[in-house]
Amino acid sequence: MDSIYTDLALLWAVIVFVVDLSGWTDTLLRLASRFTARYGLPPVHSLRPFTCSLCLTWWTGIAFALIRGQFSLPVLAFIAALSFLSITLRELFIFIRETLTTGIAKLNKWLND
Repeated sequence: MDSIYTDLALLWAVIVFVVDLSGWTDTLLRLASRFTARYGLPPVHSLRPFTCSLCLTWWTGIAFALIRGQFSLPVLAFIAALSFLSITLRELFIFIRETLTTGIAKLNKWLND
C-alpha cells in the first residue's frame, strides 16, 4: 500500500530537480521573453509557480492530495514542510553532485597516476 507521504516526498524531489537543477525553467523563461519581445514588452523574469520549486511543490502537492482523496490537515502540514525545505533539498542535491564529482576526479587521478 502506497503512502501519500512517500508519494509526496518523491514528487517533491522530482519538482526540485526539474525546477532548480535541470535548466527547464531557464528555457521556459527564454521562450516567454522571446514571445513578449515580439510585442515590445520587457523580458519575463519569473513564471510562478512554474519557476519556483517552493510554489510548485505547494500547489502540486495540494492538487495531488485532492486527486487522491487524501487531503487532510496532517497532509497539508507535510506539504507545507516539503515546500519550505525545497531550497534545502536543492542545496543537498548540489552538495551530493559536487562531492561525487570531486570523488570521481580524485579516483580517476589516482588510477591514472
